[in-house]
Amino acid sequence: MENKQNKDKILEVKDLRISFRTNGGTVKAVRGISFSLYRGRTLAIVGESGSGKSVTSKAILGILANNKIVEGGQIIYDGQDLLKIDEEHFHKIRGVKISMIFQDPLSSLNPIMIVGKQLTEAMVLKQKADKKEARHDIARIHKTLHEANLEEPEYLAYEKRVSKKEDVTDVDLTPFFEKMVAKDLERRTTAIARVLPALREIVEESFLGEDTDIAETIRKIHPLFKTIKECSLRSSGSKDNTIEVFPAVLKNIKETYRASLKIQKEIDKAYKKYNVSSFFALPPSERAKLPEVVKTHKDQVTELKESINELIAHLEELEQEGVSKKEAYTQDVLKEYQQANEKLIYTESSAEIRARAIEMLHEVGIDEPERRFKQYPFELSGGMRQRIVIAIALCSSPEILICDEPTTALDVTIQAQILELINKLKRERNLSIVFITHDLGVVANMADDIAVMYAGKIVEYGKDTEIFYDPRHPYTWALLGSMPDLNTKEQLSAIPGTPPNMLLPPKGDAFAPRNAHALAIDQEMQPPFFEVSPTHFAATWDLHPEAPDLHAPEIVVERIKEALEKNPEAAPTPTNMKNSILNELGKEKKSNGRKKNERD
Repeated sequence: MENKQNKDKILEVKDLRISFRTNGGTVKAVRGISFSLYRGRTLAIVGESGSGKSVTSKAILGILANNKIVEGGQIIYDGQDLLKIDEEHFHKIRGVKISMIFQDPLSSLNPIMIVGKQLTEAMVLKQKADKKEARHDIARIHKTLHEANLEEPEYLAYEKRVSKKEDVTDVDLTPFFEKMVAKDLERRTTAIARVLPALREIVEESFLGEDTDIAETIRKIHPLFKTIKECSLRSSGSKDNTIEVFPAVLKNIKETYRASLKIQKEIDKAYKKYNVSSFFALPPSERAKLPEVVKTHKDQVTELKESINELIAHLEELEQEGVSKKEAYTQDVLKEYQQANEKLIYTESSAEIRARAIEMLHEVGIDEPERRFKQYPFELSGGMRQRIVIAIALCSSPEILICDEPTTALDVTIQAQILELINKLKRERNLSIVFITHDLGVVANMADDIAVMYAGKIVEYGKDTEIFYDPRHPYTWALLGSMPDLNTKEQLSAIPGTPPNMLLPPKGDAFAPRNAHALAIDQEMQPPFFEVSPTHFAATWDLHPEAPDLHAPEIVVERIKEALEKNPEAAPTPTNMKNSILNELGKEKKSNGRKKNERD
């Protein structure tokens, strides 16, 4: 499922599947979800408790519990898969590029440390991290210059000054960097020429039939790892992720393969014990003891082949580049070196950091920031504490802000203020926001895109107007129908039943047992996504051309009708009109018009 609008995509989640090991068995928390976050927009992920919302947000931030099992998928940010990078690299992203506001502000703050200390501490740590990274970058560039074996007198003089830890910012390094990059490109070209034929030969020999030996194929690639690493530029500060993560991908495939063999043996023993041939034919107590096979051998072979071919395609692209980008690479190194030096030179004083912290408190709407700076969290109201948490999350100027139910514990007045504050900061800082909530009403005036989650899957996805004015999934209808408003006169409709037990996920549509209009196929097969418009999708068999026409609950229809009367221009224009509330309202409008003409 992909939003077809052409926008600046900053984060992309592809087919994310996450489970957790428990004493009762394996809980399928997230079951293959995909969505995109665009720069300067807010994506609201909405659903009941246990639907997988918080698990998804924690996966993006890399803070899942130790009993997690990431069964597959990707989280792409800045060209890299966050599921595959190491903790050291993630430390540069978490809290710096991607920040999070948690549900309970009091648990996010230290109760025995004043507010100002907690805020300035975040700023000081960020400054120290910047300096550490700068020193690392400069040291790497100096090392690469040395490896280039430059013996000009000017460079030797430069090396001597560096060894004495003298200031070398006055030296023009352009000629040195040009030669360094040329040597680096030459080394890369040689490495690619060695590794490409070897990888192609492995693909030709290992994937002839269906009996591919995964462990043996990976064993053949192991001796090439050192040469593969040589295919990336040492002079470049940005990691070549395709090359960097390749060994980790192979390791993961190998471990999954071995685990699958072990698990299959356990399942085969259970089949023999109970004289059955299907996993679901086993007693529930036995199924709970047995983990499911993570992947079939065929899936693992496909994944292995795709990973190798992806690397081959990437190396072929680098090979074609040749030295055409020599000048661009040189300029990149120069820019990186200058930025690193600036970070080392610039140091904020304690007074400057304190002043910036007070300014930040003022920015998030806290009155008397100088006085609040010296207070403890328990001296502040819930709304103020949440503003403090927001200030801490923003002190590193992140690109993405994840809000996990940030208004749950607040009264409606303060809730509205916090939402308005987040909206204001989004506009001023061009933030991209992932907003987690169980309440559709909370995001009515702030979400640009909405993903409705149920039982670990996204069941409907679209722009805010599409979800609020033309919902298509029965679960979305149920959520909208259970929202209280000022016009509610009768008893609110509640969603019957409870969410499914994710130890044993349902075979078909997970919402079917709670859906009064469920079809027979809902019990047997999970529905695919049907396109309602280029930006609106819903996973429900009700949108199948052969499915019977359904009518949304009366309370939902009436609310949409009232909203459209106030703002008729807000109505979206779907291409799939099946079970559309807008279609029904349009027919009603035409019918009323005909009756009026007849009377006249």
